[in-house]
Amino acid sequence: MTVHEPRIEAKKSRSRLGRKLVAIVGASALAAGVGGLYATGANATVKHAALSGNLSITFNTFDYTTLDTILQSWEALNPGVHVTVADVSNNPSTYVPLLQSEQSAGDQPDINEAYDVLTPTFEVDNLAADLKTVLTSSATYPVSYWYPSFEASYIPPPGATGGVTVGDPYGVPLEADATVILYNENELKAAHVPFPKDGWTWAQMLADAKKLRVGSGASQKQYGICLRPDWQAEYNPVLHAYGVTAFTETKATLDTPAAVKAWKLMLQPLENGDAVPESQIGANAAGDCGGVFASGEAAMALAVRGGAAGYAANIGNKFKWNVVTMPTIPVGKSKVDYPVGGGSVSFTLSPSVVNGSAGGNHTADLPNAESFIQYLFSAAGSKVGEDTFGIIPAAAALNGPTAEWRHLAGGPGPNESFPTNNNAWSIDAAKAIIAPQTPGTVFTQSNTDVPNFVQAVTTGAESLSAGLSQLQSQMNAAYSG
Repeated sequence: MTVHEPRIEAKKSRSRLGRKLVAIVGASALAAGVGGLYATGANATVKHAALSGNLSITFNTFDYTTLDTILQSWEALNPGVHVTVADVSNNPSTYVPLLQSEQSAGDQPDINEAYDVLTPTFEVDNLAADLKTVLTSSATYPVSYWYPSFEASYIPPPGATGGVTVGDPYGVPLEADATVILYNENELKAAHVPFPKDGWTWAQMLADAKKLRVGSGASQKQYGICLRPDWQAEYNPVLHAYGVTAFTETKATLDTPAAVKAWKLMLQPLENGDAVPESQIGANAAGDCGGVFASGEAAMALAVRGGAAGYAANIGNKFKWNVVTMPTIPVGKSKVDYPVGGGSVSFTLSPSVVNGSAGGNHTADLPNAESFIQYLFSAAGSKVGEDTFGIIPAAAALNGPTAEWRHLAGGPGPNESFPTNNNAWSIDAAKAIIAPQTPGTVFTQSNTDVPNFVQAVTTGAESLSAGLSQLQSQMNAAYSG
């Protein structure tokens, strides 16, 4: 039986949107596909029935309902295990201190959900254990099982601080998340704008956005597009298209001449009324474009695959919508660049459960923790997650042409629609630029400082050069601090 701890309410991360719970697959149906012990690979199935004892998990809420659906399916196979799950905010300002407090009290959870840019904080604060031995000794999966670009987010690079082991995995990615463009088919038809096609250009996107505006100034009722100034979803990959590495493990580069060209490209639609102003994104949608898209305030929106089930829940059957790849940006005379940001949520094991340190000794729970991780990436477990419309696996073996998520029909719930262009998700995931491992202060501070910079510049109160100079100084301080 699962014990749900009290939820800790806090503002959700700018890069994530809650997902809607759908029907849980019955235990009998799952059990039919379970056999063998600790098998590995695309068709891995795991036998769990003999397990007992305890397992404690902290979910990081952006996709809590999807994750809880998988957990309940695992529990149905393991009635002898007492599971405690906490549903908390995925805001590092509250999440990390919570885990630190539990660590100090000697009661660190066995498994903690994390995500790419949060992992360095987990590593430095000793909230995540080195999984190299666990993955090999338990015959779970080799590191090569996951897409290298996505798994790289959980492997400390050369120069990493905090006493971590460079090159070893400290987490495993559950999903392959990437940015795409959502579009409202009803609004495009009404404006006589052809539906965009995979491989379209940035110029085509801006031209369509202009045609989709309804009204202007204070009376504007609809914007052509919502472009979220999220460092992983948009501006890091767009800067990269101009040859700028915005963030590395040691520094930020945001104000060079090449970077200025990239910022002008991104900020122009916010300045001329084609895109939803930053102030409205922050005030109405917690920094995510999915809200203004679902409400009809924007006819198109830059958004991540991880939020798609949540968008569907908000849209219901109000209008038909679809997705298209991120538009390309010309680089030179004959080359184009896909400015696609990618990321993932992950699962980490605490040092307490792996080696009995840093917050108590929970090593007796290790077999249960290993079993849950195995189930997440087994064919049966992955199917449960995909059936919620909430996951594209971060493992190539589970993400081929016969993948479950490619053949889902309808929507996550009654009277909900869902995009039919499955190619856009996989194309952008394959081309995605994954966020580098930066110090935790850089990630958290950028989520405040960049939107503030965008708002100050696009409202005309501050020049681009002055705004970038201040932003660069703020990021320099974040790295040095």
